[in-house]
Amino acid sequence: GYAVSTTPAEGGFVLTGTRHGAPASPTPAPRPVATESAREQIVAFLTSDVIGRGDDVLGAKLMVNFLATLPELGEHLWRIVMVNGAVKLAVTGSPALERLKAFEAAGVTILVCGTCLDFFGILDKKEVGQTTNMLDVVTSLQLATKVLQV
Repeated sequence: GYAVSTTPAEGGFVLTGTRHGAPASPTPAPRPVATESAREQIVAFLTSDVIGRGDDVLGAKLMVNFLATLPELGEHLWRIVMVNGAVKLAVTGSPALERLKAFEAAGVTILVCGTCLDFFGILDKKEVGQTTNMLDVVTSLQLATKVLQV
């Protein structure tokens, strides 16, 4: 049989079981416990509807290719945040619209800056994502384990 003793400890108790007639085992070192909050959360922070400077036609193709490659991150892609010119990716006629809808259907949160949509006069043309504010943008960047800024 075992004899059990309890000792108060920080935030709870420590239970110690002692087997009669058996030598004591060394106390194992504490190990961190994996929790859901420890899961990697990657945010793609988009600030333009094109990648790079020079030719906007090429930049638009690069952005579509970037979005097409993001699924390689697997379940770690948590959010796509769009500000400034990137909000144009979420509206009617965007070459990235179907890709963004697929992300949303797969559970990736898409946040689209409402101030930016209003500035460009395209608030009524948004077809994907949640219209959001800067507090949600900042909170997303704070909670992310990694940010990919484009």
